[in-house]
Amino acid sequence: MENDGGGVEEPLLMGSVLNKETVAADKETAGNGIVADTSVVYKVYPARWLVLAVCCFLALSNAMQWISFSSLSDEVQMYYRGRPANGSMDVSLVTNQIFQFVAVFTGFGGMYITDNKGIKTAGLLGTSLNVIGASIRMIASIPFIESHLVRETLLHAGSFIAASAQAFFLVLPSKIAECWFPGDQRAIANVLSFVANPAGVALGTIVPSVLFKNYTHGNPNSWMFFSFTLGMEFLAFFPFILALFVRSKLPPTPPSASSAAHQNNIGFVKSILQCIMNLQFFIQMTLFAFAFSLLWSLMIFLDGPLKDQGYNMAGYPTAVCAVVGTMTSLLAGHIADKTRKFKEIIRVCTVGFSCSVITLRFFLNHPKTGPLDSIIVYILCGCLGAFSIPPFPIGVELGVETTFPVMEATSSGVLVIFGSLFMFIIPFVQTYTESLRLFYQQSWKFALDVTCALSLVSVVLSLFFLKPRYRRLELENAKLALEKEEPVVTARTAVSDIEMR
Repeated sequence: MENDGGGVEEPLLMGSVLNKETVAADKETAGNGIVADTSVVYKVYPARWLVLAVCCFLALSNAMQWISFSSLSDEVQMYYRGRPANGSMDVSLVTNQIFQFVAVFTGFGGMYITDNKGIKTAGLLGTSLNVIGASIRMIASIPFIESHLVRETLLHAGSFIAASAQAFFLVLPSKIAECWFPGDQRAIANVLSFVANPAGVALGTIVPSVLFKNYTHGNPNSWMFFSFTLGMEFLAFFPFILALFVRSKLPPTPPSASSAAHQNNIGFVKSILQCIMNLQFFIQMTLFAFAFSLLWSLMIFLDGPLKDQGYNMAGYPTAVCAVVGTMTSLLAGHIADKTRKFKEIIRVCTVGFSCSVITLRFFLNHPKTGPLDSIIVYILCGCLGAFSIPPFPIGVELGVETTFPVMEATSSGVLVIFGSLFMFIIPFVQTYTESLRLFYQQSWKFALDVTCALSLVSVVLSLFFLKPRYRRLELENAKLALEKEEPVVTARTAVSDIEMR
């Protein structure tokens, strides 16, 4: 049966698709004195997977553009600038930092548009910016452009536009999970959206490491960079096409009690202030920022220490980290959906990450002596991803629980902006502490010590100060506690609370 939710409605009586949160809503008295029954059976629709796919492939494509040049710093430097960095910021680092800088300053706009204009509009804007940015980066790689200044300018301009897409896809997961998915699928929907990011990181490190294996430095007429960016252009075009098939911003009937009861009457600025002034949410902001920034800044910084100790691994440690983190995130999402143990998962992850980074720091004290050392480094990098990537989606879901009824894109957007701000700052902290040359002959050791110390701060915060209240679950449990008297199927109406979205 067709519906206006963008897909075929699943049979209501099938246990596999009927949300078990069938609740009796409060009865309202109509104007004529007759009691109007507003009972509703919450339903889910197949179109939710298309909406989720748009967000996933957008995140994957954008992450690949962000990280793709990190393992090619020398090659990128010579092709786009034509001369060594010689102490200045190299091209690949500038490109990486553009993504973090832009995410901070465009995040508020993405939050506002997503919560007030809806998922469909946000998806179209995000995929459009992503594909336009990828196109400009591809043009910057054409060998016919002889001026290195023009090449680098176009590269950074394209990166700026592509980075603006983050304002949408980084806040979409929690919005999609709340509006389209039932309560027992929200965490896994968030996880699928967020693990697309490390999957893109894996592709963005493995592909260039293989593609540029025999690349000759300093060849300004090579078509290798054009071929690489053309492939990223095709990948960016795919979610844009998918977004065109999303036919509505909301399903006709809400999937859960919290989705139906959610209102957008707090106000955008007040919602942000309400999040920031919430002590528990502020603690979650700090934990999320540490998890996000410490992992990826460490994986970018780690290339130098590994080479210094005799390891030649290109971008493979980052790829291993991303792949293992993707798998553990799926597991964490499944556990969170079944047990609602959000804070417990985050506590385990912060402790595990801190132990992993400290172990890696001490292991790198001695140079490489054989193949076994490389295997141990890969295992430790896998542990870093296993414990640091799951807090992204689980942290966003916990943030929505803590700040409910603040709209999902707003609460998750605040988390992401704070994380991006840390991700922008931490690489400079690592570079600065390395330049101090304190305590060690190899200056990078002190920079890793600082990273270990910050990871210990996150452990203390999670174990002793993280005590959130699950406000959204409280609402849903309260509605479930009401008797399931007269379940009547009703579609979403124009006066529904959630229609404000």
